[in-house]
Amino acid sequence: MGIELAPLLWVLFLVGIFILTYILNKNTPKPEGCENLISKVGCKGCRQFSCGHHPDRKEKN
Repeated sequence: MGIELAPLLWVLFLVGIFILTYILNKNTPKPEGCENLISKVGCKGCRQFSCGHHPDRKEKN
């Protein structure tokens, strides 16, 4: 009976660890100096063309 229960207990353990770390991560405050990139003024662009703030991705009016 114990051998059949082992995989189920292992999965429940892993799900519990995932839930615990998710909750702890949500409750952790942002470190100082971690600014909101949307409000960052003066972004001229870099080599990250997939970034939503890159000037080439801005909609043209």
